Amino acid sequence: MSFNFIGLRTVAAFSARKLLMNRRWMMVALLGALVALVMGYAATEDGVTMDFASELMVLLLLAFLLPVLSLIYGASMIRNEMDDRSIVQVITAPLDRRISYLGYYIGLVMVLCLLITVVTVIGGAAFLIFSPVRDGGLQLIVTFIALQYLGVMVYSALFLFLGTLMKQPIYLGLIYIFIWEGFVASIPGSIGKVTIRHQLQVVGSELTDFGSWASGDWAVSILALVLVTALLVLAGAFVLRQEEVS
Repeated sequence: MSFNFIGLRTVAAFSARKLLMNRRWMMVALLGALVALVMGYAATEDGVTMDFASELMVLLLLAFLLPVLSLIYGASMIRNEMDDRSIVQVITAPLDRRISYLGYYIGLVMVLCLLITVVTVIGGAAFLIFSPVRDGGLQLIVTFIALQYLGVMVYSALFLFLGTLMKQPIYLGLIYIFIWEGFVASIPGSIGKVTIRHQLQVVGSELTDFGSWASGDWAVSILALVLVTALLVLAGAFVLRQEEVS
């Protein structure tokens, strides 16, 4: 087992454990409760269908929970360690900084996937418990978990990069989420397609027949998301390698 692999695994495990022990889990619990409350209440409405559930999950999970959690955890992950100088132990270690950065990224993705899974299952279960229509419910929950895993991959790379590059990444992150991903994604035409949310919805159209999704080639969307992720991870690794922290 190579030194780089051992170092990568160590950084990933350490960063994941550190994120899970952070008090931000209280905010995650509140967001999860909000999702469950809204999904459960919506299920009691007259004429509720799985198409309606799918539309609601797009708004609650893909458009809100996924990017917000990625921003909260990703933007502060490396930036906080830079601010309190605890990252000195990492960047002065014999392990290449680019490997360390990849370890941070992997740890972030693992934690966000875990949190997303828990919240999605709770929200989906709340809907199914109170809904008179349950056929296809499990398939819809699995679909949204898979979509969010893909989204976590991209959003984590984006916000981890911003947190490494900028001292106050949260403001730009919020602008990106609510202006670009929120407002611009809803604008008809080509510009709305240049968003992570749109590409995820194109992939979603291939995974389920419930709800209305964006049209397009799902394979191209996956390829675009993977390429963007790779570029952002490489850019973040380059920035960390050049960073000077005394």
